[in-house]
Amino acid sequence: MLDNIAPEFDQRLVGLGIALAIGFIIGLEREWAEGKPVGVRSFALIGTLGGLCGLLVDVTGGWPIAAGLVALGVVLSVGIFKREKEGITTLTAALVVFLLGAAAALGFWLHAIVVGGAVTVLLHWKKPLHRWVDRIGDRDFEIIVRFVLISLVILPVLPDRTYGPYAVFNPFNTWLLVVLIVGMNLAGYVAFRFVGRDAGAWLAGALGGLVSSTATTLSYAGMSRRTPDIGMLAALVILVASTVVYGRVVIELGVVSPGLVPAILGPALLSTIILLGLAGVVFVQSRQRQTASVPEGKNPAHVRQALSFAAIYIVVLFVVAAVRQEIGEDAIYAVALVSGLTDVDALTLSVGQLHADGKIGSEIGWRAVYLATLSNLVFKIGAAAVLGSAELRRWILATGAAMTVVGVIILVAWP
Repeated sequence: MLDNIAPEFDQRLVGLGIALAIGFIIGLEREWAEGKPVGVRSFALIGTLGGLCGLLVDVTGGWPIAAGLVALGVVLSVGIFKREKEGITTLTAALVVFLLGAAAALGFWLHAIVVGGAVTVLLHWKKPLHRWVDRIGDRDFEIIVRFVLISLVILPVLPDRTYGPYAVFNPFNTWLLVVLIVGMNLAGYVAFRFVGRDAGAWLAGALGGLVSSTATTLSYAGMSRRTPDIGMLAALVILVASTVVYGRVVIELGVVSPGLVPAILGPALLSTIILLGLAGVVFVQSRQRQTASVPEGKNPAHVRQALSFAAIYIVVLFVVAAVRQEIGEDAIYAVALVSGLTDVDALTLSVGQLHADGKIGSEIGWRAVYLATLSNLVFKIGAAAVLGSAELRRWILATGAAMTVVGVIILVAWP
Protein backbone atom coordinates (compact mmCIF):
# COMPACT_ATOMS: atom_id res chain seq x y z
CA MET A 1 0.00 0.00 0.00
CA LEU A 2 2.76 2.44 1.03
CA ASP A 3 4.73 1.52 -2.09
CA ASN A 4 1.81 2.60 -4.24
CA ILE A 5 1.48 6.05 -2.65
CA ALA A 6 5.20 6.80 -2.23
CA PRO A 7 5.79 8.26 -5.71
CA GLU A 8 2.80 10.60 -5.38
CA PHE A 9 3.89 11.59 -1.85
CA ASP A 10 7.43 12.33 -3.01
CA GLN A 11 6.28 14.48 -5.91
CA ARG A 12 4.03 16.56 -3.73
CA LEU A 13 6.75 16.94 -1.14
CA VAL A 14 9.08 18.24 -3.83
CA GLY A 15 6.40 20.70 -4.93
CA LEU A 16 6.03 21.99 -1.38
CA GLY A 17 9.80 22.31 -1.12
CA ILE A 18 9.90 24.37 -4.31
CA ALA A 19 7.06 26.55 -3.01
CA LEU A 20 8.93 27.24 0.22
CA ALA A 21 12.21 27.90 -1.63
CA ILE A 22 10.61 30.38 -4.02
CA GLY A 23 9.04 32.25 -1.11
CA PHE A 24 12.35 32.25 0.76
CA ILE A 25 14.35 33.66 -2.17
CA ILE A 26 11.86 36.40 -3.03
CA GLY A 27 11.42 37.26 0.65
CA LEU A 28 15.20 37.50 1.03
CA GLU A 29 15.32 40.00 -1.84
CA ARG A 30 12.49 42.07 -0.35
CA GLU A 31 14.00 42.19 3.13
CA TRP A 32 17.58 42.79 1.96
CA ALA A 33 16.77 45.42 -0.65
CA GLU A 34 14.02 47.41 1.00
CA GLY A 35 13.73 46.34 4.63
CA LYS A 36 10.07 45.51 4.02
CA PRO A 37 7.83 44.43 6.92
CA VAL A 38 7.00 41.28 4.95
CA GLY A 39 10.40 39.61 4.90
CA VAL A 40 12.04 36.29 4.29
CA ARG A 41 10.10 34.23 6.85
CA SER A 42 6.74 35.69 5.87
CA PHE A 43 7.34 35.07 2.17
CA ALA A 44 8.51 31.51 2.83
CA LEU A 45 5.31 30.86 4.78
CA ILE A 46 3.21 32.47 2.03
CA GLY A 47 4.81 30.19 -0.56
CA THR A 48 4.16 27.18 1.67
CA LEU A 49 0.55 28.28 2.20
CA GLY A 50 0.06 28.43 -1.53
CA GLY A 51 1.54 24.96 -1.86
CA LEU A 52 -0.76 23.55 0.79
CA CYS A 53 -3.79 25.11 -0.89
CA GLY A 54 -2.62 23.58 -4.15
CA LEU A 55 -2.51 20.14 -2.55
CA LEU A 56 -6.21 20.46 -1.65
CA VAL A 57 -7.29 21.02 -5.25
CA ASP A 58 -7.60 17.31 -6.01
CA VAL A 59 -9.82 16.83 -2.98
CA THR A 60 -11.95 19.95 -2.75
CA GLY A 61 -11.51 21.74 -6.10
CA GLY A 62 -9.98 25.13 -6.69
CA TRP A 63 -11.80 27.11 -4.00
CA PRO A 64 -8.99 26.82 -1.36
CA ILE A 65 -6.63 28.69 -3.70
CA ALA A 66 -9.20 31.41 -4.40
CA ALA A 67 -10.11 31.73 -0.71
CA GLY A 68 -6.47 31.75 0.37
CA LEU A 69 -5.60 34.39 -2.24
CA VAL A 70 -8.40 36.70 -1.11
CA ALA A 71 -7.65 36.22 2.61
CA LEU A 72 -3.94 36.80 2.05
CA GLY A 73 -4.62 39.94 0.04
CA VAL A 74 -6.83 41.41 2.79
CA VAL A 75 -4.39 40.60 5.60
CA LEU A 76 -1.36 41.93 3.75
CA SER A 77 -3.16 45.06 2.57
CA VAL A 78 -4.04 46.01 6.13
CA GLY A 79 -0.59 45.22 7.45
CA ILE A 80 1.48 46.77 4.67
CA PHE A 81 -0.32 50.00 3.91
CA LYS A 82 -0.28 51.03 7.55
CA ARG A 83 3.53 51.03 7.52
CA GLU A 84 4.65 52.19 4.09
CA LYS A 85 3.47 54.23 1.17
CA GLU A 86 4.81 51.97 -1.58
CA GLY A 87 3.50 48.63 -0.37
CA ILE A 88 1.81 47.67 -3.61
CA THR A 89 4.94 45.97 -4.97
CA THR A 90 5.46 43.84 -1.87
CA LEU A 91 1.76 42.99 -1.73
CA THR A 92 1.75 41.94 -5.38
CA ALA A 93 4.94 39.93 -4.92
CA ALA A 94 3.38 38.11 -1.97
CA LEU A 95 0.29 37.21 -3.99
CA VAL A 96 2.50 35.98 -6.84
CA VAL A 97 4.49 33.84 -4.40
CA PHE A 98 1.25 32.31 -3.10
CA LEU A 99 0.16 31.37 -6.62
CA LEU A 100 3.62 30.06 -7.50
CA GLY A 101 3.49 27.88 -4.41
CA ALA A 102 0.13 26.49 -5.53
CA ALA A 103 1.50 25.89 -9.05
CA ALA A 104 4.52 24.04 -7.66
CA ALA A 105 2.30 21.82 -5.52
CA LEU A 106 0.17 21.03 -8.58
CA GLY A 107 3.22 19.76 -10.45
CA PHE A 108 4.17 22.84 -12.49
CA TRP A 109 7.68 22.83 -11.08
CA LEU A 110 9.59 24.28 -14.00
CA HIS A 111 7.02 27.01 -14.57
CA ALA A 112 7.11 28.01 -10.91
CA ILE A 113 10.91 28.04 -10.78
CA VAL A 114 11.31 30.08 -13.97
CA VAL A 115 8.64 32.63 -13.02
CA GLY A 116 9.96 32.82 -9.46
CA GLY A 117 13.46 33.54 -10.74
CA ALA A 118 12.15 36.17 -13.13
CA VAL A 119 10.15 37.85 -10.34
CA THR A 120 13.24 37.94 -8.13
CA VAL A 121 15.30 39.60 -10.86
CA LEU A 122 12.51 42.06 -11.62
CA LEU A 123 12.27 43.09 -7.98
CA HIS A 124 16.03 43.38 -7.60
CA TRP A 125 16.40 45.58 -10.68
CA LYS A 126 14.22 48.35 -9.27
CA LYS A 127 16.80 51.14 -9.52
CA PRO A 128 18.16 50.27 -13.00
CA LEU A 129 14.62 49.95 -14.33
CA HIS A 130 13.60 53.27 -12.83
CA ARG A 131 16.69 54.94 -14.29
CA TRP A 132 15.84 53.46 -17.69
CA VAL A 133 12.24 54.69 -17.41
CA ASP A 134 13.52 58.16 -16.51
CA ARG A 135 15.60 58.18 -19.69
CA ILE A 136 12.66 57.28 -21.93
CA GLY A 137 11.40 60.24 -23.91
CA ASP A 138 8.26 60.70 -25.95
CA ARG A 139 9.96 59.26 -29.05
CA ASP A 140 11.14 56.16 -27.17
CA PHE A 141 7.69 55.49 -25.75
CA GLU A 142 6.16 55.93 -29.19
CA ILE A 143 8.59 53.32 -30.53
CA ILE A 144 7.61 50.86 -27.79
CA VAL A 145 3.89 51.40 -28.44
CA ARG A 146 4.33 50.95 -32.18
CA PHE A 147 6.24 47.71 -31.67
CA VAL A 148 3.38 46.47 -29.49
CA LEU A 149 1.00 47.43 -32.31
CA ILE A 150 3.09 45.57 -34.88
CA SER A 151 3.66 42.43 -32.82
CA LEU A 152 0.67 42.02 -30.50
CA VAL A 153 -2.19 43.73 -32.34
CA ILE A 154 -1.64 43.25 -36.06
CA LEU A 155 0.07 39.84 -36.07
CA PRO A 156 -2.60 37.78 -34.23
CA VAL A 157 -5.42 38.84 -36.58
CA LEU A 158 -3.65 37.93 -39.85
CA PRO A 159 -4.74 34.68 -41.56
CA ASP A 160 -2.25 31.82 -41.41
CA ARG A 161 -2.81 30.41 -44.91
CA THR A 162 -1.22 30.62 -48.34
CA TYR A 163 -2.49 32.92 -51.10
CA GLY A 164 -1.57 33.88 -54.65
CA PRO A 165 0.47 32.29 -57.41
CA TYR A 166 3.35 29.93 -56.62
CA ALA A 167 1.76 29.31 -53.18
CA VAL A 168 4.36 31.35 -51.30
CA PHE A 169 2.48 34.27 -49.72
CA ASN A 170 1.31 33.68 -46.16
CA PRO A 171 0.15 36.91 -44.42
CA PHE A 172 0.84 35.62 -40.91
CA ASN A 173 4.32 34.32 -41.73
CA THR A 174 5.15 37.49 -43.66
CA TRP A 175 4.24 39.76 -40.77
CA LEU A 176 5.98 37.44 -38.30
CA LEU A 177 9.20 38.06 -40.21
CA VAL A 178 8.48 41.79 -40.11
CA VAL A 179 8.24 41.50 -36.32
CA LEU A 180 11.58 39.64 -36.31
CA ILE A 181 13.38 42.35 -38.29
CA VAL A 182 11.78 45.21 -36.38
CA GLY A 183 12.63 43.46 -33.12
CA MET A 184 16.29 43.09 -34.10
CA ASN A 185 16.45 46.75 -35.13
CA LEU A 186 14.73 47.74 -31.90
CA ALA A 187 17.31 45.77 -29.89
CA GLY A 188 20.04 47.79 -31.56
CA TYR A 189 18.18 51.02 -30.85
CA VAL A 190 17.71 50.13 -27.17
CA ALA A 191 21.41 49.25 -26.90
CA PHE A 192 22.22 52.63 -28.41
CA ARG A 193 20.01 54.35 -25.85
CA PHE A 194 21.76 52.56 -22.97
CA VAL A 195 25.26 53.22 -24.29
CA GLY A 196 24.66 56.80 -25.41
CA ARG A 197 25.93 58.63 -28.44
CA ASP A 198 29.61 58.43 -27.44
CA ALA A 199 30.99 54.91 -27.80
CA GLY A 200 34.16 53.19 -28.93
CA ALA A 201 34.52 52.62 -32.64
CA TRP A 202 34.11 48.83 -32.30
CA LEU A 203 30.95 49.23 -30.26
CA ALA A 204 29.71 51.95 -32.59
CA GLY A 205 30.10 49.58 -35.53
CA ALA A 206 28.37 46.72 -33.72
CA LEU A 207 25.41 48.87 -32.73
CA GLY A 208 25.27 50.38 -36.19
CA GLY A 209 25.18 46.90 -37.72
CA LEU A 210 22.31 45.92 -35.45
CA VAL A 211 20.28 48.92 -36.53
CA SER A 212 21.36 49.10 -40.20
CA SER A 213 24.83 48.54 -41.64
CA THR A 214 23.89 50.44 -44.80
CA ALA A 215 22.61 53.46 -42.85
CA THR A 216 25.73 53.34 -40.68
CA THR A 217 27.93 53.33 -43.78
CA LEU A 218 26.17 56.32 -45.29
CA SER A 219 26.24 58.20 -41.98
CA TYR A 220 29.96 57.69 -41.34
CA ALA A 221 30.83 58.40 -44.94
CA GLY A 222 29.15 61.78 -44.58
CA MET A 223 30.88 62.38 -41.24
CA SER A 224 34.28 61.64 -42.78
CA ARG A 225 33.68 64.16 -45.55
CA ARG A 226 32.77 66.83 -43.02
CA THR A 227 35.68 65.84 -40.74
CA PRO A 228 38.40 64.37 -43.00
CA ASP A 229 40.72 63.30 -40.17
CA ILE A 230 38.31 60.57 -39.00
CA GLY A 231 38.55 58.61 -42.26
CA MET A 232 40.27 55.59 -40.71
CA LEU A 233 37.87 55.63 -37.79
CA ALA A 234 34.92 55.66 -40.19
CA ALA A 235 36.43 52.72 -42.12
CA LEU A 236 36.75 50.75 -38.89
CA VAL A 237 33.12 51.39 -37.93
CA ILE A 238 31.87 50.44 -41.41
CA LEU A 239 33.85 47.17 -41.42
CA VAL A 240 32.54 46.19 -37.98
CA ALA A 241 28.96 47.07 -38.99
CA SER A 242 29.35 44.92 -42.12
CA THR A 243 30.54 42.04 -39.95
CA VAL A 244 27.27 42.09 -37.97
CA VAL A 245 25.37 41.36 -41.21
CA TYR A 246 26.51 37.73 -41.12
CA GLY A 247 25.25 37.32 -37.58
CA ARG A 248 21.88 38.76 -38.60
CA VAL A 249 21.69 36.36 -41.56
CA VAL A 250 22.35 33.31 -39.37
CA ILE A 251 19.75 34.42 -36.81
CA GLU A 252 17.12 35.07 -39.47
CA LEU A 253 17.68 31.69 -41.12
CA GLY A 254 17.63 30.05 -37.70
CA VAL A 255 14.10 31.36 -37.25
CA VAL A 256 12.77 30.76 -40.77
CA SER A 257 14.72 27.73 -41.96
CA PRO A 258 16.96 26.09 -39.33
CA GLY A 259 17.94 23.39 -41.82
CA LEU A 260 19.75 25.98 -43.93
CA VAL A 261 21.91 27.25 -41.06
CA PRO A 262 24.54 24.45 -41.14
CA ALA A 263 25.13 25.10 -44.84
CA ILE A 264 25.84 28.80 -44.45
CA LEU A 265 27.41 28.76 -40.97
CA GLY A 266 30.94 27.96 -42.23
CA PRO A 267 31.08 30.68 -44.92
CA ALA A 268 29.46 33.20 -42.57
CA LEU A 269 31.88 32.44 -39.75
CA LEU A 270 34.91 32.62 -42.06
CA SER A 271 33.72 35.93 -43.52
CA THR A 272 33.17 37.29 -40.01
CA ILE A 273 36.72 36.36 -39.01
CA ILE A 274 38.19 37.94 -42.16
CA LEU A 275 36.24 41.17 -41.76
CA LEU A 276 37.23 41.42 -38.11
CA GLY A 277 40.84 40.82 -39.13
CA LEU A 278 40.64 43.64 -41.66
CA ALA A 279 39.05 45.86 -39.03
CA GLY A 280 41.93 44.94 -36.71
CA VAL A 281 44.44 46.07 -39.35
CA VAL A 282 42.70 49.44 -39.59
CA PHE A 283 42.59 49.66 -35.81
CA VAL A 284 46.32 49.01 -35.45
CA GLN A 285 47.21 51.50 -38.16
CA SER A 286 44.99 54.20 -36.72
CA ARG A 287 46.55 56.62 -34.27
CA GLN A 288 43.32 58.29 -33.36
CA ARG A 289 41.43 58.05 -30.13
CA GLN A 290 38.99 55.18 -30.49
CA THR A 291 35.75 57.02 -29.83
CA ALA A 292 32.91 57.66 -32.19
CA SER A 293 29.48 59.17 -32.04
CA VAL A 294 26.89 56.54 -32.83
CA PRO A 295 24.41 58.07 -35.28
CA GLU A 296 20.87 57.92 -33.96
CA GLY A 297 18.80 55.75 -36.25
CA LYS A 298 15.27 56.24 -37.47
CA ASN A 299 12.29 54.89 -35.61
CA PRO A 300 12.87 51.09 -35.85
CA ALA A 301 9.20 50.32 -35.14
CA HIS A 302 7.61 52.78 -37.55
CA VAL A 303 4.54 51.19 -39.15
CA ARG A 304 5.35 52.69 -42.55
CA GLN A 305 8.85 51.21 -42.37
CA ALA A 306 7.41 47.83 -41.39
CA LEU A 307 4.98 47.95 -44.30
CA SER A 308 7.82 48.86 -46.66
CA PHE A 309 9.85 45.88 -45.53
CA ALA A 310 6.81 43.59 -45.85
CA ALA A 311 6.25 44.84 -49.42
CA ILE A 312 9.91 44.30 -50.34
CA TYR A 313 9.86 40.83 -48.79
CA ILE A 314 6.70 39.83 -50.68
CA VAL A 315 8.07 41.11 -54.00
CA VAL A 316 11.37 39.31 -53.52
CA LEU A 317 9.57 36.16 -52.43
CA PHE A 318 7.39 36.14 -55.55
CA VAL A 319 10.29 37.00 -57.85
CA VAL A 320 12.50 34.25 -56.44
CA ALA A 321 9.67 31.70 -56.68
CA ALA A 322 8.76 32.78 -60.22
CA VAL A 323 12.37 32.76 -61.41
CA ARG A 324 12.91 29.33 -59.94
CA GLN A 325 9.82 27.86 -61.63
CA GLU A 326 9.88 29.70 -64.97
CA ILE A 327 13.61 30.06 -65.63
CA GLY A 328 15.47 27.73 -63.31
CA GLU A 329 17.14 27.70 -59.92
CA ASP A 330 20.41 29.18 -61.20
CA ALA A 331 18.59 32.43 -62.05
CA ILE A 332 17.95 32.95 -58.33
CA TYR A 333 21.53 34.17 -58.08
CA ALA A 334 20.69 37.13 -60.33
CA VAL A 335 17.82 38.05 -58.04
CA ALA A 336 20.10 37.76 -55.00
CA LEU A 337 22.72 39.94 -56.65
CA VAL A 338 20.26 42.74 -57.37
CA SER A 339 18.18 42.45 -54.20
CA GLY A 340 21.22 42.35 -51.95
CA LEU A 341 22.35 45.78 -53.13
CA THR A 342 19.86 47.46 -50.81
CA ASP A 343 18.32 44.81 -48.54
CA VAL A 344 19.90 41.55 -47.38
CA ASP A 345 17.15 40.77 -44.87
CA ALA A 346 14.33 40.46 -47.42
CA LEU A 347 16.33 38.15 -49.69
CA THR A 348 17.53 36.06 -46.75
CA LEU A 349 14.04 35.54 -45.37
CA SER A 350 12.57 34.86 -48.82
CA VAL A 351 15.15 32.22 -49.65
CA GLY A 352 14.86 30.75 -46.16
CA GLN A 353 11.08 30.47 -46.52
CA LEU A 354 11.38 28.71 -49.87
CA HIS A 355 13.96 26.33 -48.43
CA ALA A 356 11.72 25.57 -45.45
CA ASP A 357 8.89 24.79 -47.88
CA GLY A 358 11.16 22.40 -49.79
CA LYS A 359 11.13 24.48 -52.98
CA ILE A 360 14.89 25.06 -53.18
CA GLY A 361 17.82 23.04 -51.90
CA SER A 362 20.45 23.98 -49.35
CA GLU A 363 23.16 24.40 -52.00
CA ILE A 364 21.19 27.05 -53.91
CA GLY A 365 19.84 28.59 -50.72
CA TRP A 366 23.03 29.37 -48.85
CA ARG A 367 24.87 30.57 -51.95
CA ALA A 368 22.03 32.94 -52.86
CA VAL A 369 22.01 34.42 -49.35
CA TYR A 370 25.80 34.69 -49.26
CA LEU A 371 25.80 36.37 -52.69
CA ALA A 372 23.32 38.92 -51.36
CA THR A 373 25.70 39.77 -48.49
CA LEU A 374 28.55 40.25 -50.97
CA SER A 375 26.36 42.42 -53.18
CA ASN A 376 25.43 44.55 -50.17
CA LEU A 377 29.09 44.84 -49.18
CA VAL A 378 30.03 46.05 -52.67
CA PHE A 379 27.23 48.62 -52.52
CA LYS A 380 28.46 49.94 -49.14
CA ILE A 381 32.05 50.09 -50.40
CA GLY A 382 30.96 52.13 -53.40
CA ALA A 383 28.78 54.43 -51.31
CA ALA A 384 31.56 55.04 -48.79
CA ALA A 385 34.08 55.69 -51.56
CA VAL A 386 31.82 58.19 -53.33
CA LEU A 387 30.41 59.97 -50.26
CA GLY A 388 33.39 59.76 -47.90
CA SER A 389 36.72 61.50 -47.50
CA ALA A 390 39.88 60.58 -49.41
CA GLU A 391 41.27 58.72 -46.40
CA LEU A 392 38.09 56.70 -45.98
CA ARG A 393 38.10 55.96 -49.71
CA ARG A 394 41.64 54.54 -49.58
CA TRP A 395 41.01 52.31 -46.59
CA ILE A 396 37.53 51.12 -47.51
CA LEU A 397 38.52 50.32 -51.11
CA ALA A 398 41.55 48.35 -49.97
CA THR A 399 39.86 46.37 -47.22
CA GLY A 400 36.56 46.04 -49.09
CA ALA A 401 38.24 44.80 -52.25
CA ALA A 402 40.15 42.20 -50.24
CA MET A 403 36.95 40.95 -48.59
CA THR A 404 35.10 40.91 -51.90
CA VAL A 405 37.79 38.78 -53.57
CA VAL A 406 37.84 36.36 -50.65
CA GLY A 407 34.03 36.29 -50.64
CA VAL A 408 33.88 35.39 -54.32
CA ILE A 409 36.37 32.58 -53.71
CA ILE A 410 34.24 31.29 -50.84
CA LEU A 411 31.10 31.52 -52.95
CA VAL A 412 32.62 29.54 -55.83
CA ALA A 413 34.96 27.11 -54.10
CA TRP A 414 33.15 26.29 -50.85
CA PRO A 415 32.12 22.63 -50.94
